[in-house]
Amino acid sequence: MSEKKNAHALRYGNADGEIQFGHIHDDNEMSSVMLRDGDAFNHYITLEKTGKEHRKHGTICVSPGSFQVRAGEKVKEEWPGIFLDAVNGDIIIRANKGKIRMEAVDIHLHAKGSDGTKGSVVVDANEKFIVAAQIIDISGKASSKFFSEKTVEIIGNQLLNI
Repeated sequence: MSEKKNAHALRYGNADGEIQFGHIHDDNEMSSVMLRDGDAFNHYITLEKTGKEHRKHGTICVSPGSFQVRAGEKVKEEWPGIFLDAVNGDIIIRANKGKIRMEAVDIHLHAKGSDGTKGSVVVDANEKFIVAAQIIDISGKASSKFFSEKTVEIIGNQLLNI
């Protein structure tokens, strides 16, 4: 493939940072706009113009430091402070060398398919799945099952109904 050229490319910048319009990347793809740190070449935000389907017209944020979002200071309690909506495709949150922590007054997980028949919550762990609360209610309309390849213990220190 021949190397792309952009006769309309424009760059404004200095040692502190730059903004580029029509930037051609090393992989021969074009960003409509690129905002880059002058000290860290790998610190930028781009609005992508070309590339494969998942990249074209996408937004890329690369940060060698932490990526922080603070929002919602002036929204009402019933409004979302941050709203992420993947119209199509998955949302992937990954921490290869860390933990994913969610903190809130309440955390609601809803898995509902558009036709009312699909919707699963799958939890898969290599080591443990620990649930701790004052009250734990598990309810299955069609079936509830507990399986173990080894031991199953059910302990009710004061009362056990089976």
